[in-house]
Amino acid sequence: MTPRRHIPWTSLIAAIALAACAQLSLAQPGGPLPEIGSAGSSNDTPAQQDGVEVVEHLGQQIPLDLPFLNANGDLVTLRDSFTDDRPVILAMVYYDCPVVCGIVMGKLTEAFKGIDFDIGKDYNVVFASIDPSETPTLAASVKGKYLASYARTDDANAVEGWAFLTSPADSSRTLAKALGWEYKPVTGGEFSHPVCIFVLTPEGKIARYVYGVGYEPETMRMALLEASEGKVSDSIGDKIRLFCFRYDPTTGKYALAAFRVVQLGGVLSVLTIGSLVGVMLMRERRRTRHLRDAGPSPLDAAQDSQAQTLSGSKT
Repeated sequence: MTPRRHIPWTSLIAAIALAACAQLSLAQPGGPLPEIGSAGSSNDTPAQQDGVEVVEHLGQQIPLDLPFLNANGDLVTLRDSFTDDRPVILAMVYYDCPVVCGIVMGKLTEAFKGIDFDIGKDYNVVFASIDPSETPTLAASVKGKYLASYARTDDANAVEGWAFLTSPADSSRTLAKALGWEYKPVTGGEFSHPVCIFVLTPEGKIARYVYGVGYEPETMRMALLEASEGKVSDSIGDKIRLFCFRYDPTTGKYALAAFRVVQLGGVLSVLTIGSLVGVMLMRERRRTRHLRDAGPSPLDAAQDSQAQTLSGSKT
């Protein structure tokens, strides 16, 4: 009977991992991850936002002790939203904004609904008003609207983990400055500001700027994975995804990094070769031990007897 061939498990892992990295680039419907921005729209700054801009401060710490009022009217600080080693998605808005902020909050909520991570359990969200005239009562009304839209089974987590804040001008201005996000009041009591949200590490450092108003769930999911260094997920697939994909600031999307695939393939190749050598050595040791335990074979005994006979005849 022909012996069955056993494929080393490391070879199988190598093949699966390399295939996974290649497949992830096509994981979303329609191909690779779409660019930030709705339905192929560009991330150009509208004309009414001239004079305000974003100066990225990636890796910088934001001030967590700034005072705000939450939707219940309680005095809190930003630090209260950085709990249990969770990353945070932060949006600087104002609740009475006639156009852009409502779109930002609505699109973000749609993205949150499309992510398999839960607000208040896997990550937290902060909407912070830049309008010092807005009140906790208004914030509570807006919070109720978006919580109803989010509609996850365990709403208690979202109620706790999703903050709608108001503040004196100093707090929001200081926070905006730390983020590199400029805004200014304009005629009619409105504000001109960039369209950009922020993904922060559990320690309060700026991990990613996401521009536009078309927040794809997969892009937000990848940003949360990146900000938490993979801690929001125990999935091996997510670990491979985080290793293989890198954010491209020129396109505003996460893309498959070829050099990472090569690195992963090299490491797995070394592991596979090492595994094969190890298997061969183990088989050789078993064979040697088996022969030693079984004693000399009949052929070996006959050869030894013949050798002794010849030696005796010579003497």
